[in-house]
Amino acid sequence: MTLSDAYGLSKGPLLQQVTQPVIHGEGPHWDARKQVLYFIDTTGKSAHKYDPHTGQTAYTSLGDAVGVMVPVEGSLDEFVAGVGRDLVLVQWDGNSTQSRSTVLDSVEPDKPGNRFNDGKADAKGRLWIGTIGYEDASGVRPNEGNLYDYSSETCKLRTSVTGITTSNGIAWSRDNRHMYYIDTGTSRIDVFDYDIATGHISNRRPVFDLKANNVPGYPDGMTIDTEGYLWVACYLGSRVIKVDPRDGRLKLSIHLPVEKVTSVMFGGANLDILYVTTSRRDLSPAQLTLQPMAGSVLAVTRLGSKGWPANRAVLCNKYYEQGSNPSLTNSQTY
Repeated sequence: MTLSDAYGLSKGPLLQQVTQPVIHGEGPHWDARKQVLYFIDTTGKSAHKYDPHTGQTAYTSLGDAVGVMVPVEGSLDEFVAGVGRDLVLVQWDGNSTQSRSTVLDSVEPDKPGNRFNDGKADAKGRLWIGTIGYEDASGVRPNEGNLYDYSSETCKLRTSVTGITTSNGIAWSRDNRHMYYIDTGTSRIDVFDYDIATGHISNRRPVFDLKANNVPGYPDGMTIDTEGYLWVACYLGSRVIKVDPRDGRLKLSIHLPVEKVTSVMFGGANLDILYVTTSRRDLSPAQLTLQPMAGSVLAVTRLGSKGWPANRAVLCNKYYEQGSNPSLTNSQTY
């Protein structure tokens, strides 16, 4: 399916549905080592692997709502995941339905309705992960979440930003001097000055406001390409947008045949395939009839853009000293 067909164009991005639907797909991560795509089903409480060489998918249950899952540096079958309000080490071979999870840290015990949402590792493997406030049919309770970074020195999550509604997309400039960030509740992409050595962020300021630019939907997941452009999923907006963070201009808007577009990540052997996760959560039967691809992972090609290899997370230093971290013995199998 050529996305530009609807506009009478002979050329344009090419769309392919590559997985069967889940309930609420999120968090795509291309693993260049294995040449596979990991993603999650938040509502389905599961982690998934898609192998483009075979077309096959595999999954494992993680026992609670999953916000993100990032492969661990130095391991082929370990991941750091946000599950409920716990930061969890997941051991999974990517094939079996069984996995083992171990809690590394927990947050916000005074807010049981909160949970982890999106996250990503920086160039040093420092994991950034945020929470979302309590969500019901009326929406998300505003300003109840936080943004954290995980220190491999202290083995704990550090609170970096408070008063977040829905912590979502994160990306870094190639020189690591800027961290781009989305709190969906603001309808904006913001940028911080970033110190890669310490993980310190400062001088938050807006880059692009969807409402001010008449872009439908809400900003969700985000990635960055080799030219420094941001690619942003627009939840309830049926599109992915390309933004230049240097001048705040909208460069491209790609309309998709699904309303709830959740996140994006470049993958493939040449990192030139834009994988897009989507959701079918709360869609009516009539809406699903009109949006049969909702909940699937979509692959968009012929974009003329490439991404960078995704960063892997570096765990607490104690983890690498065998037997020195007793908390890792308290694990659970699913």
